[in-house]
Amino acid sequence: MKKMIIMVLLLIPIITFSQKIKVKKDVVYFDGKEVLKVNTKLRNNYKFTTPAGEKVFDIVFKGLGADNLEGFQWLEMTSAEGEKTEIPYEVLTTSFNTTKLIVVLLKEKYELFNSSGLVKDKITAFFNKEREVLSDKYLKAVTSANAEAEERKSTVGRYKPFVKDDGIIVFGGSQGSKIVGRVSYGNNTYYANDLDGITIGTAKGCSTCTTVKATTYTDETFEYDYGSKTMMSGRFSRSEAQVLVEELVGRNYLFGREAKQHKKRLHNEKVKIAKENSINLYGVPGSVTDKDGKTYTGTVYAIFEKLQLDPSKQVSDLYDMNSIDKYGKFVSIKYLNEKGRERIKKFSAKNNIHFCAVDEGEELCFYGTKTKGNALKKLSNASNFGFDNSYFYRIIYNLDDNMILSKPGQDNLYVLKLKDKEVGFMIDERNNEKLSDALAKFIDNCKNLAADIKQQDFDLKNLENLRQIINEYNSCK
Repeated sequence: MKKMIIMVLLLIPIITFSQKIKVKKDVVYFDGKEVLKVNTKLRNNYKFTTPAGEKVFDIVFKGLGADNLEGFQWLEMTSAEGEKTEIPYEVLTTSFNTTKLIVVLLKEKYELFNSSGLVKDKITAFFNKEREVLSDKYLKAVTSANAEAEERKSTVGRYKPFVKDDGIIVFGGSQGSKIVGRVSYGNNTYYANDLDGITIGTAKGCSTCTTVKATTYTDETFEYDYGSKTMMSGRFSRSEAQVLVEELVGRNYLFGREAKQHKKRLHNEKVKIAKENSINLYGVPGSVTDKDGKTYTGTVYAIFEKLQLDPSKQVSDLYDMNSIDKYGKFVSIKYLNEKGRERIKKFSAKNNIHFCAVDEGEELCFYGTKTKGNALKKLSNASNFGFDNSYFYRIIYNLDDNMILSKPGQDNLYVLKLKDKEVGFMIDERNNEKLSDALAKFIDNCKNLAADIKQQDFDLKNLENLRQIINEYNSCK
């Protein structure tokens, strides 16, 4: 493993150091001055002493690796007093001398030496510092990698994937008859596709390297290296394609039509999460009361906003969610009729419908009404297309059917719905003076309250002030 590290040293940029370090015949020199000695007679062991022979510390070079896993290298260090610590093995300069590489690391990164020799306070602090036990960490990683490799081999052995000369993938070995996909090649890249033409995985390499980088349709990335077997030959190679397919099958990519099903499950999960995060009501317990006072009890559906996904994939067209101008305008309920048979009925907000639903343990009630307000001017042309400004608003205050409503998802957009007015009054973006003038005219049948509102006794954007207006209007004679 140490040889592998040395082989790539020439590719590492050279770092210029303030003092010139030389290691010759187990003696360390800084700028020509002997400062340390190191005994390297035992393989991968480095025993550092002062020029006088006093022990400084011992180092053991260690490494672990697993199939297709980048190796781990570290240094286990033991002080003269027997204290142990571990540090990563890092190459900071270009050299074929491992001892020099270690000396440079200890000097430049940890400052344990200088041109005068040992820096004792630095060495003391170095061994007193609490560090991660790299041997445990790397052992766990290698053990896990080896276990995963064995599991992959087991999976490959179970399905026995085989790539034919024409790229066809079958399960059951070279005599297998179950076709599950096909491998093609181009631009130094292999493409492994399933029966639906979905690319399960790609593998990209080159003719001068042995490491292949693979990517799957689930965005998983991994590398594998089998020496000359994975050097791209510039044309389709059955053996290279075989390696890719085995790597994919070993990771439980089973071709066939699995990808389409996976994507469908993923889409459904995204829809589920989007629904959970939305303000919409999807099949929750509740009741709807129509304009004649008849109440239907069952399962309520009400859609107030578009999800991030395609609305046609959310719910049935039954709930009229395919056109954005219908959001918040309809409620549907699934109920049992007098004969015990399941029925579905839809209601429009323009008919002054009232409904309640239990969402996450909380009962929410809504009232459908048209509104009067300046915010609707931007939609003035919509009437040419049959537009109506009715909407289901949440009831946040109700006093004898005089109500304060709010728009779902816009809790600070309020509507006053008074029982003797056919439409609601929207507290829109106009300033308080203009809103006050308009509201005073709207409730001119309550003269004293209208006068107070007109002279701006109330900040109409304040919810408590709106409650007070409802209270006074309710008692108005």
